[in-house]
Parts: sequence; structure tokens; C-alpha cells
Amino acid sequence: MTVKKFLLTFNPEIAGEPITYRMVKDFDLMVNILRAEIDEHGGRLMLALEGSGPQIQKAVRYLEDSGVNVQELKEFIRKDDTRCTNCGMCISICPSSAYQMDRKTWKVLFLNEKCIACGMCIDACPPGAIRLRTQD
Repeated sequence: MTVKKFLLTFNPEIAGEPITYRMVKDFDLMVNILRAEIDEHGGRLMLALEGSGPQIQKAVRYLEDSGVNVQELKEFIRKDDTRCTNCGMCISICPSSAYQMDRKTWKVLFLNEKCIACGMCIDACPPGAIRLRTQD
């Protein structure tokens, strides 16, 4: 099984469509919604799709054909080491243990593969060294 993470952006007309249901039912994928924001201007949905590679590709084609902008995400969070004070606030707040303290250097390490893009570290970071990768 393959797991790929995506950022979907769409206009308000698509917000009412059952796109996650279709990915489960029509493409036999497991869908994990990581973040969702929908308002009168449209929406943004970060999700992880788990299934066979060909089925994920078919689902992405379905989304694009439906008018959804699909961007595969390799990383969600960007940590600016020049701003980081290694205070450890991100370690204490992260539900997936994506942040760890290197006990030799006492520097905070970020493990991208564990990140679920919940954004809690962004709000908890006093010097503002952490931000969503999609805000580039």
C-alpha cells in the first residue's frame, strides 16, 4: 500500500460535492483528512490517501477533472533553524512526535515523515520559526 499526502484547493461550487466519499467508494482508498478550511471563497483540504498507486492516480485524475487543484505534498512544515531557539514548545505540543530533542546537541529535530500537518506547532512556536510549507 502507498500513502501520499495532498493539498486540494477548490471553489465554493465544489465544496458541496462528496469528493472524499467518492475516493473511498469509487477508488477504494483510505482517506485521512489532516486539515480542512472551507468558507465562501472555496476550500483547502489537506489529506492523506492510502491505497494502490494506480488507484491514487485515478483518484487524482477524478479530482482534477472535477475542477479541484491537486498538489502532492512531500512536506508540510518548514522549520527555520536560524529563528529556532530550541525551546522545545513544539515537542510538548506535537501529537505525532514529529519533533524530538537531540540530547547530544540540545537542538530540536524535525522528522517530516511523522508530521500530520495539524499546525499546532505553528501556534506554539514563540519565535515564529515554524510555518506551513504551503505558505511560501
